[in-house]
Amino acid sequence: MNKSDDNERLEEEEEEELSSVGQEETNNQTVQQSNDDESKLQHDLANELKHTLKIPITDEPPNIGPTPYKVAIVGMNELGSATAFLLICRQIVTDIIIIDKNSKKLAAEYADLSTCTTFVSGVNIQASNQLASCEGARVVILCGVSDDDDDHEKQQKSNTVQSSNPHENLLSNFKITSRAISHYASDCVMIIAVQPFEVMTQLCAANSMIPSYRIIAPGTMIDSAHFRLLISEKLDISPASITGIMIGGHGQNNLPLWNSITVGGIHLLSENTSIGTSHDKENWHQLHRNANQRQEDIIKIKGTEVWSISMASSELVECILRNKREIHTVTVNIKDHYGVKTDLFLSIPAIISQNGVSHLITMNLANHQNENEFASIIQNIETTVKEKLKNI
Repeated sequence: MNKSDDNERLEEEEEEELSSVGQEETNNQTVQQSNDDESKLQHDLANELKHTLKIPITDEPPNIGPTPYKVAIVGMNELGSATAFLLICRQIVTDIIIIDKNSKKLAAEYADLSTCTTFVSGVNIQASNQLASCEGARVVILCGVSDDDDDHEKQQKSNTVQSSNPHENLLSNFKITSRAISHYASDCVMIIAVQPFEVMTQLCAANSMIPSYRIIAPGTMIDSAHFRLLISEKLDISPASITGIMIGGHGQNNLPLWNSITVGGIHLLSENTSIGTSHDKENWHQLHRNANQRQEDIIKIKGTEVWSISMASSELVECILRNKREIHTVTVNIKDHYGVKTDLFLSIPAIISQNGVSHLITMNLANHQNENEFASIIQNIETTVKEKLKNI
């Protein structure tokens, strides 16, 4: 083989190698183009599915007007979180808006609570740090007020001179908050979950634009629940089969109505006419003291009756949204009743409907002793409210 033949052979091999490299690059470009096309196709299909899966039947924009099953919870403290959780679990609302000025805490609570909605159906939750988000809410539950935007500002404020009366700061913030809520959600029913109920409902009614029949608090719903539970333990019968209420103020200013106690429809007074008196051999009157002590112990250790208040509040929400017209002992305005001539909020049986309190229930105080005790309770609450609100 001569030299020219070798050169020709080398040239042919180089051409084949170059051709092979070019073909490989072309193949790679083809694969890349194919991947890009596939990705674009998947994106297009996702968008197409997003729009074709739901068939619009109206050109009107969404979220028009008030949402009939929307509830706003103001204050994401422990009580606010528990209330939101129970509303999610009970599935009695479609929309929950949680509101708090502390954006970090709000974000964490939203992340936690929104995850809970994946375990139920039909409940949507949103978060906001603006009270204006109450707009359109059928019910607003006021669980707490704060003037701290975040932990940093809170720390800064803690290092400055504070008011000599922190309680006055709380009441002042509550006054501003409740008025703002009434501006944004003027048609709502407001549930006051902040204690003391009698003081806070009175303050809200005096400073908001909401009619007093649409301002309520759980009040002695909680005292009555403690009372029924202790009765059920004494008789070894489910509390679901027992009726019995307390009226007046939440805590030491409550009054048990012994003639309201029934067990399976049987009035206990018909079996023991001495119930609730000092000469009752079965010592039923001790249940009243035990119920109050039970509440005091909870508050002393926990600070507040978080779960009791949140459960009672969620029960009231259901009554309102479903217009159930159930009777509950809630904190309401009793002006022009029981000898009261001015606005005064305390707990008596009332019918709870879609507009808040529709009727007060006439009570049979049974004897002069109960009448005198109730009159004394009214006077105590009136004095307390005036004292707490005199500088606000």
